[in-house]
Amino acid sequence: MKRPLVMFPRLLVSLVLLVAWAALPACGDDSSMVTDSSVGTDGDTPDVAVPDGFCPATVTFRATGSTPDVHIAGPFNDWDETADRMVDDGTGVYRVTLALTPGVHPYKFFVEGDGREPWRLDPDNAYRAYDSGEENSGLRVADCRVPGLTVDTATGVRGEDGVGRIDATVRYDRRLAGPADMVTAELRSGRSTRALDGAEVTVAGDVITVAVTGLAEGKHTVRISAIDTAGVEAESVLLPVWIEAEPFEWRDALIYMILTDRFKNGDATNDGEPTMASPGAEWDGGDLEGVKEAIESGYLDRLGVSALWLTPFNDNPDVAYADADDFHSVAGYHGYWPVDARAVDPRLGGEEALDELVAVAHEHGIRILMDLVVNHVHEDHPYYRDHPTWFNTGCICGTGGCDWTERRLDCLFRDYMPDLNWEVTDASEQVIEDSLYWLERFDLDGFRVDAVKHVVDGAIFNLGMRVRERFETAGTEYFLMGETAQGWDSSSGPTEGGNPGNYDIISRYITPDGLDGQFDFVLYYAASLQFLGDTPGRGMAHVDFWTQASMERYPRGAVMTPYIGSHDTQRFLTLQAHPGQANNKWDDLPTAPDWDEPYDRMYVALAWLLAIPGAPLLYYGDEYGEFGGADPDNRHVMRFDGALNTREQNQLDRVSRLGRARADLVGLRRGAYRTLQADDDLWVVARGEGEDLVLVVVNRGAAPRAESIPVPADVAAEGRSFVDALAGGATPTVERAAITLTIPGRSALYLH
Repeated sequence: MKRPLVMFPRLLVSLVLLVAWAALPACGDDSSMVTDSSVGTDGDTPDVAVPDGFCPATVTFRATGSTPDVHIAGPFNDWDETADRMVDDGTGVYRVTLALTPGVHPYKFFVEGDGREPWRLDPDNAYRAYDSGEENSGLRVADCRVPGLTVDTATGVRGEDGVGRIDATVRYDRRLAGPADMVTAELRSGRSTRALDGAEVTVAGDVITVAVTGLAEGKHTVRISAIDTAGVEAESVLLPVWIEAEPFEWRDALIYMILTDRFKNGDATNDGEPTMASPGAEWDGGDLEGVKEAIESGYLDRLGVSALWLTPFNDNPDVAYADADDFHSVAGYHGYWPVDARAVDPRLGGEEALDELVAVAHEHGIRILMDLVVNHVHEDHPYYRDHPTWFNTGCICGTGGCDWTERRLDCLFRDYMPDLNWEVTDASEQVIEDSLYWLERFDLDGFRVDAVKHVVDGAIFNLGMRVRERFETAGTEYFLMGETAQGWDSSSGPTEGGNPGNYDIISRYITPDGLDGQFDFVLYYAASLQFLGDTPGRGMAHVDFWTQASMERYPRGAVMTPYIGSHDTQRFLTLQAHPGQANNKWDDLPTAPDWDEPYDRMYVALAWLLAIPGAPLLYYGDEYGEFGGADPDNRHVMRFDGALNTREQNQLDRVSRLGRARADLVGLRRGAYRTLQADDDLWVVARGEGEDLVLVVVNRGAAPRAESIPVPADVAAEGRSFVDALAGGATPTVERAAITLTIPGRSALYLH
């Protein structure tokens, strides 16, 4: 979701809890707290004493109509709706100042006089806190005896000469601490970190000015720290920026998903000991070094990849555990059973390998998304041992009386996977702090958030707010991509039957304070799988209809991720070639097809996928047509170069051309979408306009199509010629508002 270049002016107004007192030294604004959008530094300073261990907090509510009486209630006043009255300042803005301990406090407003339900959440605060199972607004109160740093302005730009710079002004907020005694700043650029000198960071009173020049292309982060005269250190401020020729947007991304253990073994010395898991479910030796080597070789560049989603880095158990059938055992090779909140699994290479991978990826302009597990831990995790109250007690998802949806918040995926209870504030705040640690420590660029609907909604909004506050200070967008598994009601359209519910559940987490986008599960079932056969009425017109439905039904600005395969689905190639074996995971496993049609159908599906709006997903191995049944058979070890047969190499070559075309043609990534022709087999859309116009032509059918395709004057002018970005060749020209083409069977053209 597109956000403003400089976030902190909004944070100061909408996400910052004003702390102001006359009887004490000025506390200033605290960027880790929340308030109403009407709050500003207006000089109101009520004379209230603050007990030791407490901090002053002013909360506001802006009335939208006649509201004679407003109170605030929470555990701090035993939910007494009459205890803390808010006072109208004469403009319809109600205020109250509370003395609260540092931490997160649930609260609601009790509003009388406007004819609505009196108990209500704060409309200008998305942060959530829970009390006795009930959702409330969450008031985040920082320790006012610790100074703060607040970003007033920050930008990162690339000059015409290709050299970048970072400029920022940061304010030291004394609060109840002492004046600033020392301010330091450092610059992190890839593998290196250096201190900023006196010309790059200056201090005048409480204003810190940063001016760093001479930055090469890539990612750079300024980190500013301050200590008061008593030695109390403020939370540091980060200013991450990318210097690049074309400013990146997440709708530009082609996201490549790697299951790290199954990709490439770059360092055999870290392989670890076998866990005695069933065949196909054991550790296979892939590691972060292997991913780094693939990036350095240019393999991902040749595919047009601009973002990597990697399975969780967390340390996982050393023994195998029972699969759902209780007859087979599975190792934690996938990373989804964390036994440590912040340790990188040594079998993946540890911290140093992750540092190296991220640095190399950033040198290639590739963003790194960590798969973030927020729903559960493994039973060997110290949080489960030391904090049993942080976890739900419940049934096993999918067993009798334990529906995945009806019991989504308290069912356990397995009995050895304790379910985190995000309604426990200490638990939720700790998981968020751990999440921020990963982003900062390893210079990551966002998260793929696992199992979104299995945690309370507030978990996603709280995580999103904290990521925005911490990392989007200089305009760089950190991507939060969610997984909310839903289906498709094939008997109805987007606005009827069960589909509105499917769209709505996915959409409700996509907000400026939550996720930027989600996997488009509806489109997977409605469109992606329709390339598998020739069912009447399920051709390209059907695919186009549901593609446009996704554009209309999700929130404006959402960056959705369409896909034709993932680590949770059977391999697309096997669904096409061996559908009877596609659900097999342990026995009677499918093999690679030895005929062309499955590869051709998969190619045209990918040609559609890479030409529609969003940030599409390419699952590792799909670029050459990896085969496989259900998990774990859909997670074979990646094959490269000489390990591919002729069909697979041909598939890799032409899918690489699709990916490079998407990377090179702005219209495919950012342009408008207009259908020119769609029937059972043929799909023609115009993406972009003007110089960025691309005409996408996909023929799903086996037979060639000789067509005169209408091209209205407002799409392309008479006489305009096009060249195919995928194969070159003839240059069709617009004549009499049409272009005449012969499109081979099961093929695609990207005309620009």
